[in-house]
Formats: sequence, C-alpha cells, structure tokens
Amino acid sequence: MHPLAADLKALRRGRAVHTTPLPPRIGPALRTLCAITPTDDDVAARTKVVDTLTELAEKLPEDLRLCFTAAFALTEETRHPFYVDRLAWAGAQLSRESRTIRRRVDESILTVTQLAHSRPRATWHTEELRTVVTLTAEPEVFEFRRLVADTEITDVDLGWSTKAGVEDLAIDLIHGGVLTERVRKARNRVATTVRLPVPLRTGQVHDLAVRLRPQPMHRHYVCTPHTRCQFFTLRVAFSLADLPERVLLVDGVPPSEVEDDLADHHRLALDGTGQITVTFTDLTPHLSYGLRW
Repeated sequence: MHPLAADLKALRRGRAVHTTPLPPRIGPALRTLCAITPTDDDVAARTKVVDTLTELAEKLPEDLRLCFTAAFALTEETRHPFYVDRLAWAGAQLSRESRTIRRRVDESILTVTQLAHSRPRATWHTEELRTVVTLTAEPEVFEFRRLVADTEITDVDLGWSTKAGVEDLAIDLIHGGVLTERVRKARNRVATTVRLPVPLRTGQVHDLAVRLRPQPMHRHYVCTPHTRCQFFTLRVAFSLADLPERVLLVDGVPPSEVEDDLADHHRLALDGTGQITVTFTDLTPHLSYGLRW
C-alpha cells in the first residue's frame, strides 16, 4: 500500500481531521504532502490538512468527492463524530448501502493518492501580503510580502494578471532578492522568478517588496493565491479629481466573477481622502480577494 494511502486510511477513523490533538495522527507521507512543520500547532496543522484534502477532492468525480469529503469530515455537514455515521450520511446522499460507500471511499483514497503524486508541491506560502495601489498619478502598485518556506528553497515564483506585454510591465524588486526570469504564463499573466539572497530552510520567514507600474491598469486589484495566504490587506488611493462611481468588495469569488456585473459584490465607501482599505484572513487558494472600481 502506498504510504500516503496508509496515512489517509489511518486518519479517517474517529473524528478524522477534527481529532484533537491532530498532529500525532498525521502520518509522515501526509505530513509531507500538507507541508506541516514541527512548529505547527493543532489549528495550523488542521488548516493545512483540510485545505490540501479539499483541493484534491475537488478533482474527483462527484460521487467519489462526496464519499471522500464525508470520510474525512471536511465540511460542516459531514462533521459527525464517528466514521460509520459519516458513511451513513454519504449513503443517504447517494442512495447506496454502506458496503458500496466503503468501496467508493477506498477508491477515492486511491485516486487522491495518485493525484497527490502528480501535484506540484507547495514550496512556500504567504504569511502576510500588504498591497498599496496608488491611482493619484501614473498607476503604481507596491506589494510587501512575508513568505514562509515549506521546504528548503532558493527562489520563489511570483505572478500577476496584466494586459501589458511581458516587457511592458515594469517590475522592480525593492528588496528581498534578484529578478532572474520573466515569462508569460498565459494570455493575461506574467510571472517572474526571484532568486533569494540565501537559501531558506523549512519554516524560515523572508520579506519581499515589489513595485509594479501596470499600463494599462485593470479597474480592480485582487489577490488570487495558489497556495495558503494567511493575511492580505489592500489600500487603494484614488485621485480626488477622478473618484470612481462605485467601489466593490471582492471577497473570495472565482476569478471569472471578478469583473462579472451579475455577481453579487458588496459596495464600499471611500474615506475623505479618496482612499479605502480592506483586510482578509485565511484566504482560500484559487479564489480572488480585493477591490473592483
């Protein structure tokens, strides 16, 4: 049996991801997959396990996803104290007997193990991102990022959605390393590689500061993390001579909905200086957070 599958089958018993304390129940293969460090407490370890397993579950067929989610109590509605109760819940949802549900849980664990094997390993995550967007003259974006190494790393990759060409997006690294590469990852996405001053060991913290001068500037700024992001604060300063008609909150939506006029975005007010600040915590990977104007 694959070590990760063995770890998952051991974890699904009892309260699964809601076992307290959780770290002693996490096997070495699952610990590596979720980038759990020796300094992670119960809350941090649980967050990493739930986020990782939920991300992998999203790639399963619907019936396997439901069985896997129930087995590990990944959602509020599946948070039953005993494994047999979670199987019964899944059986009721799919109108299948317990024996069938058990087979599908085993199948889902096998599939997740295969998916995890081909999944790029997260080498770092963001502890804090502070961004200032100034629109009082030529648009400028200042990003101050504190990252944490999840394994030993010598460089990090950063990326931005932009309408500008690869060479037209002005990117200046204020401090924290050296820009070594700039490539277009997609039609509207530019990525760079930052070589760090010294290699980081697992758990070490490092600060980066970047200045961007996008031309043209999107009428929004969002953070769409691909790994865990614990804290994000965004301040946008508008010109008092050119205030927007509205400013909308983008709070954890699919990227396709950021500019969707039919999506439900809460309207916010500027302060007396034409500025606005919003803060987000524990961002969900692959969802967007920020402001639209």
